Amino acid sequence: MGFIPILLVVLIAIGFLRKTTPELQGHWNTLIDEFEYSTKDFYALLEKELKSHGIENITVVEREMSEGNALSTKRLYLRVSWKNYNYDCCCAPFGNGTFFSWWMFTERKDIEGLIYKIPFIGRFLANFFFPTTYYKIDSTSMFRSYAQASVLKVIDEITKEKGIRLLNDSERKPTMKDIFKR
Repeated sequence: MGFIPILLVVLIAIGFLRKTTPELQGHWNTLIDEFEYSTKDFYALLEKELKSHGIENITVVEREMSEGNALSTKRLYLRVSWKNYNYDCCCAPFGNGTFFSWWMFTERKDIEGLIYKIPFIGRFLANFFFPTTYYKIDSTSMFRSYAQASVLKVIDEITKEKGIRLLNDSERKPTMKDIFKR
């Protein structure tokens, strides 16, 4: 067996073993100054609110994520997953306030994920066999809408009970990815 076939086998093996990179679909954040709230209490309220919408097969788990490299300290996030969508929420003290954020990602799973991992041509094949459809765009929008509405509702409830002003319209708008760009 020559060098080229061995190199090809090694590249394909590495491709199939690597994890696919999730694609960012949107994010949002705000800092509420002069406001303190427990991260765990916020996550409990958010989980209850998210589950009240009747979305089937939704999973909600707390995850500690590194602030930097593998040896850095970790921050607690709430991961909400549905199908191949992950919605990571953060509630953390910062200075005299509390910072809230979310990040929504899609991940390629199952056969789509395997095809995507094929070196050099995987991305093309995955996009060919699994194109962006109105269904995918609508599903992303529906899940994100419920998740964003839930975050905002919980923030409104906890700030209102402490006499803090509600977020204005510009503070409520997420930053979205151009979903037609591939």
